[in-house]
Amino acid sequence: MTAAPPVLFEMLRSFTTLASGLNLSQTANELGVTRQTVRRHIDALEAIRGRKLFEISDRQYALTPFGAQALTEAKTVLAKANSWLAGEAVTQDGLAHVAHNLDDGSSFHAQQHPLNAVWSFGVPLMQQGAQIWVSSQAQLEHRAMKKLRPYLVVYRKLRDDWLCVEIGEKSSYATWLGWTWAKSAIGSSLQDDAMHTPSDRFVIEAYNAVNQNGSIRYDHVHTQLPRKKGEALNPVSYQRLVLACLFPNGQPALATLLARTDRIKIEGLDTTRIPATPKANQMEFAI
Repeated sequence: MTAAPPVLFEMLRSFTTLASGLNLSQTANELGVTRQTVRRHIDALEAIRGRKLFEISDRQYALTPFGAQALTEAKTVLAKANSWLAGEAVTQDGLAHVAHNLDDGSSFHAQQHPLNAVWSFGVPLMQQGAQIWVSSQAQLEHRAMKKLRPYLVVYRKLRDDWLCVEIGEKSSYATWLGWTWAKSAIGSSLQDDAMHTPSDRFVIEAYNAVNQNGSIRYDHVHTQLPRKKGEALNPVSYQRLVLACLFPNGQPALATLLARTDRIKIEGLDTTRIPATPKANQMEFAI
């Protein structure tokens, strides 16, 4: 059984929306369709995949284990489709590129680079981060990682999201937002992250891909973020490594290493026309 692309898009919307609230009437109202349409979409998806996405007991919906796994994939497909249809995201040679404007007047530009670009264009903090990750064999508690840990933000997998469990006091997160706000973010999910923007659709996708591959990813980003809660947006550019790591018990972890710098290369972004990062705010140093 196959579905034409427009129908598949609506089917995935029904699935992800129902999975979010687990309420059929609410899902139908939110999507502007009938309850029968939502049920038909779910039935069709289950027939295509050959497995149940939901269990229903006393008219109450619950995701099956397969449904929970499929939800992450469905959200990724929808995010890619929405970005592509809006002309906001493309993939070139397997590397992601995102560029668009937000409703609040800010913009977001990001480009994934091949890892070997770290050695030719990465600032010292990025280069050392990559080297230490290799030396530590991706183990968070390895002695080689000790020097890098103050600069990392560490996440643990939480269903289809990532939960912040550690923020280094010297990390870009802490030194940009301030330690009080940064410390308060521990325990929050990535989607509720103060440094996360609605435009950064590729973030969770990127984290999931790095986690699944046990790999490392290198991005350049330019956007605008507040320095403190409620304050005006400030321009910020940075290089980022996303590192697949392991907790001592072997459970997967992700660590991000950000270095604020004007040394960014993003296709379509004229770096001569964006505000320079004050030297005091840059993180181009070696540790």
